[in-house]
Amino acid sequence: MIVLDTPVIAEIMRPKPHKYLLEWLNAQDAQQLFLTAISVAELFASAECLADNRQKAQVSTLLLEMLNQDFAGRLLAFDAPSALIYAQLYAENQAYPTPLNYNELQTAAICRHHQARLATSEVARFSQTGIALLNPWENQGSPRWREEAAEYFIMSRKS
Repeated sequence: MIVLDTPVIAEIMRPKPHKYLLEWLNAQDAQQLFLTAISVAELFASAECLADNRQKAQVSTLLLEMLNQDFAGRLLAFDAPSALIYAQLYAENQAYPTPLNYNELQTAAICRHHQARLATSEVARFSQTGIALLNPWENQGSPRWREEAAEYFIMSRKS
């Protein structure tokens, strides 16, 4: 199980998303990718702050479609077990050199509760939470990319 942090979703909604992020997403089993209610709230809050009503409506529609189609049944709530973990993380957070904000702590608590990895651009910020982290912006040489490269190499040798 991999939880996609808010910056991951924000990036894929851009007109030209980062290449490595797209390669990484392509290599994943979509059924193992989850969102948190925290990220959903952050994304819709950002959409609501847009000044252009037409753009606001477009972004909100895209977000709703993504939730209903791409992440149906894979939205993790901030529930009672997560709240108990949050309390522990909150206490530990006081000693961090750069404390996490409330949304980050809630996301970390949800990940810890579900024993999920967090895909984020903020690996350093989450490093002291004890959850497994990965940065999809780093070129990790996704298996699908290597397979396509190998197939291309073989096909080019046949000509």
